[in-house]
Amino acid sequence: MAGYLFQCRVALLRGLQMAKKKPNGHISIERFDDIAFEDADPSVCLLQAKHSVVPKSLADGSEDVWKTIGIWLDYVSEDTLALSSTRFGLITTSCAPDGSAMALLRPGTSASERRRSLSILRDVAQSSANERTAPERSVFQALTDTQATAFLNQIDVLDHHSNLVDVMAEIEGELVLLAPSRVSRAASDLEGWWLGVVAVSLTDETSPSIPVQHIISKANEIGRSLGEDALPLDDPQALGAKDYSPDDEAALFVRQMRAVNLSDSLVRRGTRDYYRAFAQRSKWARDKLLLDAEIGRYDAKLQDTWERKFDADLAVEPPETPTDKQTFGRRLCVWSVQQSIPLRNIVEAWITSGSFQGLAEHLRVGWHPDFRSIFGQDVSDDSP
Repeated sequence: MAGYLFQCRVALLRGLQMAKKKPNGHISIERFDDIAFEDADPSVCLLQAKHSVVPKSLADGSEDVWKTIGIWLDYVSEDTLALSSTRFGLITTSCAPDGSAMALLRPGTSASERRRSLSILRDVAQSSANERTAPERSVFQALTDTQATAFLNQIDVLDHHSNLVDVMAEIEGELVLLAPSRVSRAASDLEGWWLGVVAVSLTDETSPSIPVQHIISKANEIGRSLGEDALPLDDPQALGAKDYSPDDEAALFVRQMRAVNLSDSLVRRGTRDYYRAFAQRSKWARDKLLLDAEIGRYDAKLQDTWERKFDADLAVEPPETPTDKQTFGRRLCVWSVQQSIPLRNIVEAWITSGSFQGLAEHLRVGWHPDFRSIFGQDVSDDSP
């Protein structure tokens, strides 16, 4: 599991880094390789990501080395990718010993060092008795020196790489300018979004690759939401808020909606907004993101807005019959659902609507013109 998470985190980290140089590129996972980066031109970078909880030696005879070489040679032999326009990268938490072929294939090594790596790998391929790597060693040995040299010239070994935990710190480093005071939250939010995107790319054949531009856009969006004065807005689905259930019919805010004969669909929406808004406000409080009495001031603002609307509608067309009163209440409730009254930087309708329902639960607002006399004995001080 650590290996799979490492692969996803490395892909996100490299995507953030790629955005600076090739913002129009694409990333794919488990399509060409563990991770693949495609540019606007035919060039491709394939990465194998190897994670060990306890770092080990990346010996030239190890299975990680030969299995990786075998995967890449499969592409070359099948002409799936053009060798001259393909870079191969091995990202691993293991460490290549000094003087080994893998050490000689690190980025920036000279042509003579890469030729020495070929000699070492030829010797290992010939002398190793490991049956599990025999097929890969055989394919490598079948290459001519010219072919093998061209192949090795395209390889970069990035050993001693940051592990699963430390990669997250590097992702935070890439985001520090977007959210300097809340960089850990920014990285966590971006990774949460990223894992969902990766899941879609792995299961939807029509979306195998992910544009780097999407990472840029999402990172900037998260950065804006986590500014010094901004409140972060969670995905409503991720808040874990309950949805409507028949038990909610006993709640005062639901009974208020029923009193004006609101449709079942709007009752369910109002209930959903109520629980979501409560969950979001509770999360802000737990994360200590709210200013002193900020929520109280917001609720007072909503109540004042409602009072102005309630009084104005009563003055313009006072309802007389029971049916008129229900119609009045339905219009007022539908109006509340459509409002987007800002809470600092948050302008989501479900926050406003759910907060109105919270006030209705405490009888601070209502929909039926006679709501206070109807429900005056039923005020609850408890929150859901």
